[in-house]
Amino acid sequence: MIDIHSHILPNIEGDDGSRSFDMSLGMLKMAVQAGTTDMIATPHVNRHGVVPSWTAVTEAVRILQEKADIEEIPIHIYAGAEVELNYKALDFLPARSQAYCLAESNYILVELTEQSQPDQTEELLYALMLRGYMPVLAHPERYDRIMTHPERVLVWMQKGVLTQCNMGSFVGVFGKQAQRNAGNLLKHHMIVFLGSDAHRTDWRTPDQTAGLKAIEKLGGSWQKCSQNAQYILQKKLVYPNIPEHWEKPKTGFWNRLLGYRLNS
Repeated sequence: MIDIHSHILPNIEGDDGSRSFDMSLGMLKMAVQAGTTDMIATPHVNRHGVVPSWTAVTEAVRILQEKADIEEIPIHIYAGAEVELNYKALDFLPARSQAYCLAESNYILVELTEQSQPDQTEELLYALMLRGYMPVLAHPERYDRIMTHPERVLVWMQKGVLTQCNMGSFVGVFGKQAQRNAGNLLKHHMIVFLGSDAHRTDWRTPDQTAGLKAIEKLGGSWQKCSQNAQYILQKKLVYPNIPEHWEKPKTGFWNRLLGYRLNS
């Protein structure tokens, strides 16, 4: 299993993930025990305007991999970032650069905020694509403003934007609404990648076991998402099967009652 979203690196400026290399090693051990073989380290970049250097990120990955090898932890770590998507991001993401991308590919993980507007987001996503990036929208299920109009996300995907959902969303870690959103995205085949979004050993951990079981219970396939993640590591293109339209949920009494029973 490949985890493309994790805050596994310690003490990266502006990031809220691991606090030390010892904690990072503990997180890696938890990940391996849960079946993870590869992790992409994605510290926050551009959150509150803080942009750690790409050199600092890659050096931290190198050191952590060395420590993991010494501890005989069987896992491969790759450099990446979770970039807050606003107009400032365009200042440090030049055309045809692989800095802040996932595992030296052209895929770049971008996050929104509660204040992100759909029109502005669309403009920025397309600006990145024109520069040669392949945007991966991090945990869209958590953006209430965006998910109010999920058909917009579908249109973005039809034009080349990819998505990554958090495993914790499927078990309610980010609230009931995010859980429902994740389920709806899964139903509509709009999840291309999965990730733990792991931060600590005692909070939002890299153990994705519960999320995997929840996805299987919903009839989804996490194996396909893992295969897509393999394409990132191989620097290949991902061609997901995107639905033609978003099917609005039925709102009749019996449908609401059945939905309540299924979610209770």
